[in-house]
Amino acid sequence: MTHSTRSSHPRRRATPPHPVSPPGLRTLRAAWGRQADVANGPDGFHHVHGPHTHGWLLDDAVPELLEGIVQVDDDPLEPSFFAHLDAPVAEALLARLAAPLLADRSNGSPTLGTMLRAAVEHPGELTVHGFVLGPGRCDERLVAEGVIVRLEADLLVTEHHAPGCECELLWAYVVDEIGLTGSVHAPHRIRRVQRADAPDETWWQLLWA
Repeated sequence: MTHSTRSSHPRRRATPPHPVSPPGLRTLRAAWGRQADVANGPDGFHHVHGPHTHGWLLDDAVPELLEGIVQVDDDPLEPSFFAHLDAPVAEALLARLAAPLLADRSNGSPTLGTMLRAAVEHPGELTVHGFVLGPGRCDERLVAEGVIVRLEADLLVTEHHAPGCECELLWAYVVDEIGLTGSVHAPHRIRRVQRADAPDETWWQLLWA
């Protein structure tokens, strides 16, 4: 499998210096609303490049759609990660997000729109994961880093794609049968994953990060 040089993306850390609020104590809308108010205020932080308006994530009920799968980081400049974005949420996002937002891609991945459509067309077989950069940032956006796809096949996939690695078979299935087309290159990482809610099923992660 051919891999290209990865572009930079928001840094990750194991333990955030700012505490993350427990679920249920506040909503995404409230948290993102506060971030947008601060960023749009007289003392708001702005990057040199990018639009200096904040808060499009508050439009079209996007926070309500993502409530439960995104837990916002109290640091407005840090990404908030999400997983298990499934068909109903994907379909709603496709109806709400503008075309330029759906055309966004992460590190050579298929576009956000392509990943969301794959989730809609294959319910129970594919979910999307990634992160959100909230209204506290000028590059506010929803980013799909990869997918988890179900394929009941006993493939040999090795970490560094040693001789005999069958990752190309999985990648071909995802492109030809699932429709995850349009990527700049193949995923940076493919690995088998165990889902706690489906212990008897075979799932695979494809990640562009």
